[in-house]
Amino acid sequence: QEECNVQPCPVDCVLGMWSGWSSCSAKCGGGVRSRSRHIKVPTRHGGEPCGRTEETESCNLQSCNRNCVLGRWGHWSTCNKGCGGGHRMRERLVKKPAIGMGRCPAPTHRSRRRFRRCNMIPCWRLATQQGRMLECKSKVDLVMAVDSSGSLGQYGWAQSKKLAEALVKAFSQVKEADIKIALLEFSSRRKTKWITHFADGTTDKDVKGMKWFRSGTATDQALGMAQGELVNGRPDATAVVLVITDGKPSSTARTLAASKKLQKQAKVVWLPIGRRAPVKLVDMMAATPKRDHIVRFRDFKLMTNKRLINRVIGTSCPNLK
Repeated sequence: QEECNVQPCPVDCVLGMWSGWSSCSAKCGGGVRSRSRHIKVPTRHGGEPCGRTEETESCNLQSCNRNCVLGRWGHWSTCNKGCGGGHRMRERLVKKPAIGMGRCPAPTHRSRRRFRRCNMIPCWRLATQQGRMLECKSKVDLVMAVDSSGSLGQYGWAQSKKLAEALVKAFSQVKEADIKIALLEFSSRRKTKWITHFADGTTDKDVKGMKWFRSGTATDQALGMAQGELVNGRPDATAVVLVITDGKPSSTARTLAASKKLQKQAKVVWLPIGRRAPVKLVDMMAATPKRDHIVRFRDFKLMTNKRLINRVIGTSCPNLK
């Protein structure tokens, strides 16, 4: 006997399973991802060699510039005015945001926000009896900010108080209504103050007791304070801020910013009064549609005009009696 085939037997390579793919190295514009597998049994003695243990491939080849994707249209809102021609609104939210240089319409663009006219009956026609004031029957948290600056003059201030008094009476006259009023008198930063809060049960007597500050016009401060008061409001109530003013704010930039911020929380209705009222600025600050958020009193004499006061009530209250 003699030995034969004494050389070691060949051992073929044995590889494990591939791992999962790694995350892509880029979110867009072309990246790379990889996977690997380990060697369970290495090649020995001339056995079958191992294959590849790593692989790479391209991924996310789409362009980095992608327009946003909009969701479906939401439901129509309730009418924002009780009379005089208001609007219902519906919106589309952004489902997927734009990427890179991709575009997305502004929230106010027609492709994302649309309006439909409603409650077209004139407010004066609702007040069928001569001299009758409209009655609000909505649940409303109302902040009334009354300008007390020196530019009003004695007569302008007296008329402003009459307007505020008439509005407080009108909003308070319906017993079954659930309306809370906070009264703010604003002038310079040092003199702006609360007359009443939501919890105080505001009446026309509170308006009568207001004293003329005859100082500056810190409108931005008044808007900020109104927003702070709304924190104490009711979540199921319509939040409304009425701003009675005759003069240009002491800070246009701050007032624009404060107005934009407040509009996210409440319907802001501007009542520019007198011939020197900052009409162009008010138009810039008012939400769209503009006519749903502005009632102009072109002369101090008109501040006791019942038709205009009814317009204010109809603009502020979605449901009228």
